[in-house]
Formats: sequence, structure tokens, C-alpha cells
Amino acid sequence: MKKKRFCVAPMFNYTDKHCRYFHRLLIKNAFLYTEMLTTQNILNKKFKLIKNKDPEKKISLQIIGNKPQDIAKCAKIAYKKKYNEINLNIGCPSLSMTKNNLGVILMKNTKIILKSLYLIKKSVPIPVSIKTRTGFNNNNTYNFLSNFIHEISKNKLCKIFIIHARNAILNKFNPKENRNIPPLKYKYVYQLKKDFPHLTFIINGGIKSVNEIKNHFKKVDGVMIGREAYKNPLILKKIDRKIFFEKNKKLTIKKILHYMSEYIYKERQKNTPLKAITRHMYGIFYGKKGSKKWKYFLNNLNIKTKENINFEKKLHKMYLLLNNNK
Repeated sequence: MKKKRFCVAPMFNYTDKHCRYFHRLLIKNAFLYTEMLTTQNILNKKFKLIKNKDPEKKISLQIIGNKPQDIAKCAKIAYKKKYNEINLNIGCPSLSMTKNNLGVILMKNTKIILKSLYLIKKSVPIPVSIKTRTGFNNNNTYNFLSNFIHEISKNKLCKIFIIHARNAILNKFNPKENRNIPPLKYKYVYQLKKDFPHLTFIINGGIKSVNEIKNHFKKVDGVMIGREAYKNPLILKKIDRKIFFEKNKKLTIKKILHYMSEYIYKERQKNTPLKAITRHMYGIFYGKKGSKKWKYFLNNLNIKTKENINFEKKLHKMYLLLNNNK
């Protein structure tokens, strides 16, 4: 049986390079994603795509766009930067995207998607995946979703589908509401795997525990979690140990803080704002008594660029203080 695929979802304004560094410390066996990037921002160099220095550590570039030629150009850039996969966002429900014929609205315009897949295939040898929803507005039946998958996969240009198991309600719900209000339709994703056994299906949406992940693995090829991984990052360490049997018991909080301190020190030499990194560490105390004090502590740090040793001591001292008084 092939190894199951676990992913940390692309999250706009969250899964930047600093977040991915932190998450990679916690979990070896995960496919990580960039935040959603528009083709325009990549091609106009408004966003500098960093090189994947270790291609063995799987990372996918998520692109949102509707011009196949531009999408293919971005794929070429990603390939040169050693990314392992191109992910097309066909699921974003935000008004700013859908009014410009981007995101989930493209589920009704498969010609653009197919042309993009064809040009990507001609341009680069790395695989492409699609992240989408079960549908949008009144296009929310299983038949609609099944027909979409059939149309997109029939030429074998895309074999990997990440399904956020919710319908998107456009012009009524904002992105946050669309992540929570529409009911989950896990059965739709399970049925897709039965109807298209030759394709890879990764389920996404509302998944919060190791047991839930294990149950989904029985019916689909992979699982993706997003907000839970961000607000409760130590779940990633737990997933690595309990699902992938990674021997990570030696990866203590002390070691995590040590690695993060070294990373922060290097980034501070580049004038990276401290909070741009520490904001991703808020969730270390998720669910514990010291959570608010930890966040307050990180928010009010003022560390000079050459204080990496003292910085590490401060982090660990505060962690121990809060952990002993939980």
C-alpha cells in the first residue's frame, strides 16, 4: 500500500517561509505549501519566491490565476526554484477573487483549467495538483463535483485533487464564514475515491485530531489540515509520531526554541522584523493556561540582532515558567 500523504494547507498571509520553517521542525512527513500567490505578483516580482534548498522536503507552490500562459510561466519559476509540485487554487471563495474570474468560480470554466494544465505539462516535469471545493452556490450536487473531476482528469494532466469538503457560498459569506458555515460533505470525497480509484484524493476541512486523520486515511489517499495546524502547531509533532511513527521524542520544546532562536538570529541579520517570525510560534501553548502570557511575551520582545544566546535563554526561561504554572 502506498504511503499516505499528509499536508499542511496553504493559508493566505500565514504559511510564509518563516511559518514553513517552524512547521518543518515539527514534522518531517508532510507536504508543505506556500501561501496563495497570484500569477501577477509572482511575474511582477512583488513576491520573491525563495529557493527550496532541500528538495527532499516536499513543498508545493500554490498559484491562483486565470491566464494559462502566466500560470505556465510561474510553473517554470517554481521548477527552477526546486519546488516539488504546482498547486492550482480552484477553491478560493473571496469576492475579490471571484469577481475577477479566479478561484472557485473557475469550476464552471474548465477550458481555462485544462489549458493551464496542458501548458504546465509542456513546461515542467513536476506534477500539478488542484485544490478545490465540493462546489459553489447552487452547483453543489455530487454530480456537479464528479463531472468536474471527470472533465479535468480525462486527459491525465492532473491526477491529484485536494477537496475542501464544503460548498462555497459566494456573495453572502466571507472567506472565514465559508470555512465554517457550509456543512462538511466528507461523503462526497469518499465517493470520489470510489468512482475514480486511479486518482489521488486528499481531504480537507474541519479536521482537528489524529484520530480523525486516521479515519480519513481509511477512505482517501491523504489528509490536509490548515487552521488547526496553525493555532495548535504541536499537533504536527504528534502526527509525525503517531501516524508516521517518526522517532521524534528527542525533539523537545527546548530544542525547538533553540532551532527557532538560531533561525531568528540569521533572519535578523537581514532586517527581518522579529514579529514576522514569532507570530507563528504563538500556538506553542495552545490549550494551556499560559497561552495568553506566552503570546504577550512574544509580542513584546525587543531583541537586538546580536543577542541570539540571550534570546534563546529568555524564550526557554519564559516557557519553563509558564509550563510549571499551567
